[in-house]
Amino acid sequence: MKKQDLYPEDTDPKEEIPKRDRDSLVRTYVKNEEFPVSGYHLDFAKLYMNIVRWQWHEEVEFFLIESGEACLKLPDRRIMLHRGDGAFINQNQLHSIHSVGEHFCTARVLKFHPSLLFGYGHTQLSVKYLTPVLSSPALHYLPLKQDDPEVLPVLRLIEAGVSCCIRGDFGYELEAKSLLCQLWYELLVLFRIDRLGVAPQQPQSNVDSERTKRAILFIEEKHMEPITLEEIADSIHVSKSECCRCFQRALGLTPFEYLMKYRIFESTRKMMRGSAEADSIADLAASVGFNSPSYYNKLFRKYLNCTPTEYKKTLQNGNAFASEFSPE
Repeated sequence: MKKQDLYPEDTDPKEEIPKRDRDSLVRTYVKNEEFPVSGYHLDFAKLYMNIVRWQWHEEVEFFLIESGEACLKLPDRRIMLHRGDGAFINQNQLHSIHSVGEHFCTARVLKFHPSLLFGYGHTQLSVKYLTPVLSSPALHYLPLKQDDPEVLPVLRLIEAGVSCCIRGDFGYELEAKSLLCQLWYELLVLFRIDRLGVAPQQPQSNVDSERTKRAILFIEEKHMEPITLEEIADSIHVSKSECCRCFQRALGLTPFEYLMKYRIFESTRKMMRGSAEADSIADLAASVGFNSPSYYNKLFRKYLNCTPTEYKKTLQNGNAFASEFSPE
């Protein structure tokens, strides 16, 4: 097993899961509401299970693979991305990304709220330049392959935008906004000349995605409790069998599998934050919804290839074991 720093997804383990409106599906990842843009390096070797778990957010997202290979997962397809490739993820699109192969992937990630470009509301510019992309059924995502010369300006601007945000020197906000406007222009050029090569999501896929989002919110909110499949299905107003089919079509998982993985995920966050429950493995297991510490240990080993006790020791030493878990 390889050793590494391990963080749950692309966030600081001491911070809360991204904000959301309890009564809606709105989620936001960018912290600065005054200037809603974030650019950073992402090392999959430092992620929980080496995967950016299933998520969606109000921000649009661009990323560029710097090394290794990654698989972009969406409710109705899987896309392989190699070094130098990138992708655009539209706002509120359910997606996940994981490293592929022997060498962990690294990437540059750029997220920003569309309002940064033209402000909030239906302004003339937002209707002309934002709405066609944000509301397009054919642009839930866009692979950006480096072998396409029309895509190269987009890839260069992603790299420049991330570098600008990381530097954060005087006036970086002005430079970043200029780069984002150029980036959006290049995206519109690709969109306008019909080079997308992306099939619109099927109606069933859209239905599955929205149902799955709501079920995920229910699971994340109730994961400490002994929730049942019937309760998960009731939360999205479908039968138990349809709930299972919906999860399988969208995520390739059953609701129960997602619940178990999320509970393990939450337990690693508690260990990283030094929560009181983490002092005892039995208390830790109970705090995330496991009635049996032995079953918790079994699943933890299955997903992270080590026991919770071993994991805690590696955290104390400033390292953690690499996961051999496959998200498929």
